[in-house]
Amino acid sequence: MKCRVCKAPAFIKLPAHNTAFCPQHFQEFFLRQVERTIKKYRMLPPGAKVAVALSGGKDSLVTALVLKLLGYQVWGFFIDLGIEENDFSAASRRAVEEFCSRENLPLEIFSLKEHFHKTISQLALREKKTCALCGVTKRHLMNEYALKIGAYALATGHTLDDMAASLLANLFRWDLHYLSKGLPHLPPEPGFARKIKPLALQGEREILAFAQLHEIKPVEAACPYAREAKFKRYKAALDMLEEKSPGIKRYFYEGYTRHAHRFREETARPPMMSCLVCGFPSVSPICTFCRTWREEEARQRMAKKEPECYNGHKSFEDEVEKCKDG
Repeated sequence: MKCRVCKAPAFIKLPAHNTAFCPQHFQEFFLRQVERTIKKYRMLPPGAKVAVALSGGKDSLVTALVLKLLGYQVWGFFIDLGIEENDFSAASRRAVEEFCSRENLPLEIFSLKEHFHKTISQLALREKKTCALCGVTKRHLMNEYALKIGAYALATGHTLDDMAASLLANLFRWDLHYLSKGLPHLPPEPGFARKIKPLALQGEREILAFAQLHEIKPVEAACPYAREAKFKRYKAALDMLEEKSPGIKRYFYEGYTRHAHRFREETARPPMMSCLVCGFPSVSPICTFCRTWREEEARQRMAKKEPECYNGHKSFEDEVEKCKDG
């Protein structure tokens, strides 16, 4: 294959775009594609400050580098989950620190062990829904960080493969709540930062090639608690369709973005209140994050604020649910 622009030997072939590029012209193409996505979904004004959630994986690292190359002010944020198995958290932290040092990007690291004296590994010993609680934890802390530094938006490394697979899964379940918020750009709301996904229209193949081109070294260890068998099946099904019909993932997801408002109109958001501990919006007196990580303080606040609801002989979770509707 030859580069479509200069006819030099191709660095990558992109069947979805029916083209191929040398390293230089692939970089130009990739940056132009992401820039178009940012403009199309009105994610960022020129030169805006962006908080980028870094996991150590290639997708989040590529997100940070692309935003930097496009002229945005990138602030990295990494959450040390304290997962010792597979050396996962330590290896992820090293990958993020090395990347930010090389690219001269500001980085803040939040350690669960240092702040709360417990980790995801310890939580997993007594909680069945480890992945769900881990997700709640990361979303809360990322949102808190973005608001703290006054970032215009919080960026995550979700890719076209992620967005298309999630869309397929939610369509199979007809989960209107999630179908209403699967867009590349979610505007800010009271207590919630603007959320953007700059790589929402970029496929796995392109992102991997960009990472290799810039010698990005992501973490290789896998999270020992990841149980995404169903999600992987959706990805595999879409990969099969993509191989037969290049570009179908993007067509599928972009079509959704044009009709997502239909789901939003039919979805009633539950009434929100302020968490008694952190003050962030919550559907219950104490949000899930504070019930998980600030349990003692949460108990004290509940006992003081709602003494008629608090009963030490019942579980804390039961008492919070009891007080949910006031």
